[in-house]
Formats: sequence, C-alpha cells, structure tokens
Amino acid sequence: MEPLTLIGAIIGILAAIAGIIAAIVQVREYREKRHEKPEGPGKEDQPLTLPSVPPIPHNLPPRSEFIGREAEKARVHEALRSRSYLVSVDGIGGIGKTALALEVAHECLRASRSEELADRVATFNGFIWTTAKDRDLTLNGLLDAIARTLDYPGIMQQPVEEKRIAVRKLLQEKPYLLIVDNFETITDAGVRDFLLDLPEPSRALITTREQKLCQVWTISLKDLTEPEALALIRNEGKRLELASLEHAEDRVLLHLYQATGGAPLAIKWAVGQIKQRGQSLDTVLAALHDARGSIFDSIFARSWDLLSKSARQVLIVMPLFATSASWEGIGAASDIHHFALDEALGQLVEMSLVDPTDELDLARRRYSIHPLTRAFAMAQLQQEPDTLRTAQERLVEFFRVFTKKHGGFWHHEGFAQLEPELANIVAIIQRCWDQRLGNLVLDTVHNIVVFMFQHGSWNDLMALAQKAVEQAIEAGDDLSAARLQVTPIASVSRHQGNLDSAEEQAASALAVFERLGQERESALAKRELGRIARERGDLERAEQNLRDALTFSRSSWDERLTYLVTTNLADVALQRGDLETAWSLCNDVLPSARQFGDSDRIAQLLSVLGSVAGQRGDFQQAEELWTESLAHMKKTGCLDGVAEALFGLAKIAIETGKQENARQMLSDALGIYQQLGIKSRIQEIEELLTGLLNPMEYMERKDTN
Repeated sequence: MEPLTLIGAIIGILAAIAGIIAAIVQVREYREKRHEKPEGPGKEDQPLTLPSVPPIPHNLPPRSEFIGREAEKARVHEALRSRSYLVSVDGIGGIGKTALALEVAHECLRASRSEELADRVATFNGFIWTTAKDRDLTLNGLLDAIARTLDYPGIMQQPVEEKRIAVRKLLQEKPYLLIVDNFETITDAGVRDFLLDLPEPSRALITTREQKLCQVWTISLKDLTEPEALALIRNEGKRLELASLEHAEDRVLLHLYQATGGAPLAIKWAVGQIKQRGQSLDTVLAALHDARGSIFDSIFARSWDLLSKSARQVLIVMPLFATSASWEGIGAASDIHHFALDEALGQLVEMSLVDPTDELDLARRRYSIHPLTRAFAMAQLQQEPDTLRTAQERLVEFFRVFTKKHGGFWHHEGFAQLEPELANIVAIIQRCWDQRLGNLVLDTVHNIVVFMFQHGSWNDLMALAQKAVEQAIEAGDDLSAARLQVTPIASVSRHQGNLDSAEEQAASALAVFERLGQERESALAKRELGRIARERGDLERAEQNLRDALTFSRSSWDERLTYLVTTNLADVALQRGDLETAWSLCNDVLPSARQFGDSDRIAQLLSVLGSVAGQRGDFQQAEELWTESLAHMKKTGCLDGVAEALFGLAKIAIETGKQENARQMLSDALGIYQQLGIKSRIQEIEELLTGLLNPMEYMERKDTN
C-alpha cells in the first residue's frame, strides 16, 4: 500500500472512532440530564426536552375508535414485518377491512414516531392512503397520491411512465407503507402491475372483497366474535345515547349479533336505525332477516353485478341449506355441475361471498355463507318463485337418494357422511312440511331414524318422527306412520321408561301391519312389544312375542332380524336367572354375526355374554367380553350401547376392587344416560357413585327388578 493511501486510511479510522466517542458522550450527557435532580423552585414542573423526531409524511384519515380484532391486527403486523411486500385483508363488504387497515396504519405511524413500542409493529418513513371507494383509482392517480403525500410535487408533472419510474425509485430508497382500499373495484390493470412490482423495502396493504392477487400475504376477515360484537353494540349505544342498548343484557343483544353475523357495518347500521328512525330492535332484526335496507345495497350490490350467471344461480340456492353444504349438494340444488360448478364456486369464494373449508378432498369440503349473505341471497331467490320451487325439488330428491345410500338400519359405515348433512336434511324436511308436501320426504325421514337414534339425538328424533306420523296419516300413508310408531317412537319411549306410551304406539302399529299383511313389520312390532313386556317384568308375555318374531325371521331367512330377536330372548333368560339359556342363545348366533361383520349385533350379543360371565363370577372373562362390546359400540357410534358397555365394565371394576376405574366409567356412562334421558340407569349409577349400594346389594336389587 502507498504511504499516502495508508495515511488516508488511518485518518479515516481515527475520524470514525472520534465520531463514535462523540455519540457516546452525547448519549451519556442526555442520560445524566434525565436523572439530575431539579434545581430551584418549579424546576420539577419543567418538561425535559427530547431530541426532535423528523416529521413523517402521511395522508391517513383520522383514527376512529376501534374495538376487538386483536388476533387479526397481530397477523397484519406480522405480515408487514415479514419479507412479503404485498399484504391483503379480504372479506365480504361491511366486515371491517377498511377499519382494520386504518387502525394498523395508525399503530405503525405511532411506532414510527417513537410514540409507542415498535418491537411487534413495522415502522415506515411515510404512509400513503388511497381508496377506490366511490371513484375509479387509476395508476396515474395512485402515483400522484404517492408523490403528493411524500412532498415531491415535481413528479406529478411528469408523463405517466416517467412518473412510475420516479415513484418506484422513491419507494426503493426508504420504507413506505402504501394502503389501497377497495382494491376489487379498480379496473386499471396498471395499478395491479405496479403493486406486484413494488420494490423493497416498501410495503403495500390492500383491502378487497376478492381474492385475485397472487404473491400476497392474505388475512381473511371473518365475523367479530360474540364478545367483540356485544362490545361494539354497547359502544355504539353509548355514542348515540341509547342507554337501552348500552346497558342491555347479553341475551337481548345476542339477537342483533346473530342477525348481523358479527359484521361491524351492519351492527352500526342497525343501531343507527334504532336511533335515527326510532325503530324497535324487533323491526330492525326483521329488516336484516328479510334483507331490507340500504345496508344490503352497500354490502352486496356491486358484488352481485360482477357475478356470472352460474355464480348467481349457485349463490341464491345456498340459503336452502341450513348450514354448510357439500359440493354435490350445491350442484344438485343449483343444477350447475362439473367444471361450471367449480368456476361458479371459485368466483364466489374469490369475492368472499362463500367460505370453503380447507379440506383437500373435494368430497369432504364444505361451503358456507355469512348470515347477511344468506338474507340477501334468499331475497333474490324469493323473487324467482319458479327457481325456488325447482331448486327445492332437486334438493329433496338429492337427500332422498343420499340418505338411502348412507342411512338405514344396516349402513353404519355411511353415518359419517350423514353427520355434517343432518341439519340440512331436517331443514328441507321441515320446509316441505310447511308447504304441505310431507309425502315428498317420508322416505328421507325413515332413512335417518337409525342414525339419529344411534347418535343420541333422541329428543330431536322424537319431535321429527311424531310430526312425520301426522304428515303420513294426513297423506293417507298408514304404513309409513305405523313404521315410525314402532321405530323410533315406541323404542325411545321404552328406553326412557314411558312404557304405557311405548306399548300404545307399538300395539297401534301392529294392528296396521296385520291389516295390511306386512309380516316383517308385524314381527318388528311384536319384538318391540316383547321388549316392553320384559321391562314391565312380564317375562312370559315377553317371551311369547319374541318367539313369534323369531319364527318369522327364521322362516324368511332374515338373519339380522334373527340376531336382534335372539339377543332379546337371551335378555329375558338372563332376567329369569337362566344363565345357561342366555349363554347358549348368544353363542348360537355370534359366529354368524361375526362372519357377517355386523358390529351392532356383535356388540349386543357380547353385552349379554358379559353379563352372564359377571353373574357367574368369572370377572376376567366378563371384562374381556364387555371390552370387546364397547369397541364395537364405539365403531357403530351407538351411544346407548357405549353407555351400557361402560356400565358393565364399571360393575366388574367394582367387584375386582378397581374403584377409581369404576368411578370414571360410571361418570362417563352417566353423562350419556342423562343426554338420552334413560331414568332407570341414571338412578342406578347415581346410587353406585354415592355409595348407597355395595356390589352385592346392587346385584340383589337388580335380580328383584
């Protein structure tokens, strides 16, 4: 190295060291001044002068009161701190996208001014707010807004291309935050291209109803949570001096929360209607339900205009589903299929009008709509009565075929398909009843009976079946009515201890079956009467009815009915104390049931065998049998069977001194029996849990019953 070059380098290093030392001295003096005690009177009242912070240019609208959305705010801040240069907040109109973007921008502004901690908040050298609401935002307008806000008026006089290059250079020199509100309304492709080519270290935050941009960190905005929505309602009540809303009980305000779906704009509109127009809460709720009011134009008018014909057709049938819908169900109701349905749903999802679940398997994916979207779509559907009628007819037929495939007495493997559709199925049944079209859905009711019974929806099932019986009788379908009287009405009534009602229903049904020459149905009715008689302790009558049913099942080679009746006869023998007969009856048909793979029947046979083994004192064998029965009951989803197996295992645990295990199983069984309303079992378990009976006393009481 040349001497002069070396000397210059040394001088540069010394100058840098001197600068660092000077900075340290300044910081030290500043800290000492902060900790100096005030001198003289009044010194303590004099504010400490801090170094001035350079002004940060911005054109942000004034900060308004903001409630909730803490999780969403945190996600937006995280995105702005990341390497993602483009961040999007999307959701339906009125969900609070603009308010969230503005609140985040103001928090970043305060952090940039050192007015609050910035450890989790990104800081910028300037903030530019632009909006396409009520006006067409072009690339030229966007560039002018950036140049104007950052105080570079000369750039505004340049041609668009030169302006774009100059603004891009500005955004590349320092970190700025560009906010573009209502992005979905922008028609100038130049704006989109500019955002997708935004240079680091600057960032762009957009709000949109559509999900069309790629290379973007997306935060999808959903409803306010219940506490957030109630807080907003009360805050609006306070702001508008509506004390009745501000201090109302949660249960009152929940109606407004449910009607608006937690959409902030709709909540504010509703409260404003009460204040400005003097409307009652009920009137406003009715308007929301019927999609009446300016709020619906504000939220949906532009989106509706942008939809394709197929997308509109899909959207307006969505209210026919009480809850989320499957791809197949939507296709059936709308009569839009295959690729056309994919395209229509894709547009609706992009515009935040339909929310899909994130399953990769199309068969498991579900689609749902916001309550406000539901009200709007239903209003559109009701304007087209022919479309409404045909869509409903298609959906009725779809669910008839669907429930026949996945429901019925022996289709346990299909129950997983029925579960997410149950609310939709019941809703379409109720809709047909309201329109006096009950005959269209009687088959569907029969198809879901076993599923609802197995899964413990007994109260809902009873209400559904009783209404279906009325509809069947009105339609002159005595056979359907009688079938429902046996299963589920008599069966559930028997389980719940209402034996008189159960016997009346089963006997009435038997008379109908015999009149119509329905031998198998007659056998099922006699089986139910036999089970009722056993519950009453009339074992002779019970055995007679069951043997009549068994005679038919054997003569007709109805193996599954044979399993059912044989298990019931074994129960009668067990109640008589005839353990050998009970054991023999079950073991005679168990191999066939295993070969057939009928988990429900296997489980019931094993439960009787477990009871026999327990009464013989072979607790190890009893535990093995009950454990296997429990596994089969869980496989079929039969709640009362699960409870019965837990109860059987708990009694074995008591006998073998496993008190803690017994207590847990009894508690689990008790919860199920309480859900099902089986009073006799509830009482037995409560007595065991409270220690009123020891195991021997329990068995003696059981024998006498």
